Amino acid sequence: MGRTINVVFRYQDITAQLAAEFGAVAVIDTLRATTTMVAMLDRGAVAIKPVATLEEAYGLKSRDAALLLGGERHNHPPEGFDGGNSPNDWPRERVFGRRVVFTTTNGTQAIEAARPISRLVLGALTNAEAVSRYLWSLERPVLLVASGSRGRIAMEDVLACGAIAQHWPETLRTDAAEIACRAFWQSQNHLVETLLASEHGRTLAAQGWARDVEEAAALNGTRVVPILCTDGWIRAVE
Repeated sequence: MGRTINVVFRYQDITAQLAAEFGAVAVIDTLRATTTMVAMLDRGAVAIKPVATLEEAYGLKSRDAALLLGGERHNHPPEGFDGGNSPNDWPRERVFGRRVVFTTTNGTQAIEAARPISRLVLGALTNAEAVSRYLWSLERPVLLVASGSRGRIAMEDVLACGAIAQHWPETLRTDAAEIACRAFWQSQNHLVETLLASEHGRTLAAQGWARDVEEAAALNGTRVVPILCTDGWIRAVE
């Protein structure tokens, strides 16, 4: 497959057979999990531990009081958490030099689903070009996972996949990657409006998080590339 780049539009579509075909994967949950984790690392977090359940998060905190707890259920921080699934909950003065345990309804579930692929990074609109350059340097076939929302395709994740895949030569893009590219090109000059018009964007705006949606649309605002390390923690590529 060489350096082929492919896209799945929901993390539930990752199968064992599909995972075996790829040497690297980027998981994308633009609103808001991967955008928030990218922001944490950009602001100096040492590492982030993605976990699927609240029980795991509380258990890790009980064994190490220095850990911060972050994430959401139904878009709100669970009881006892230090912050939610919003970049604005994690200013530099809160997160610099700290380790964060992070769990969300959708994004961390997508990470779990993609773990069988050996090299896993986190992508978003905010770091799309940096992720694309890193993945290209691996010289492996790449899978982009648009996490989706509640088992459905999410527009904002498709756009972020397109923002990453557009840097690949057309001859190496699968049809799914090409669909994502064309969706991105149609929206690239009005990303804020497009994200605010998306299903999840409308929900977040109605709940008072329109600023999060706007910040998620900040294309290539950082060069941070988060990578899942063998110890299960996510750190920035050095």
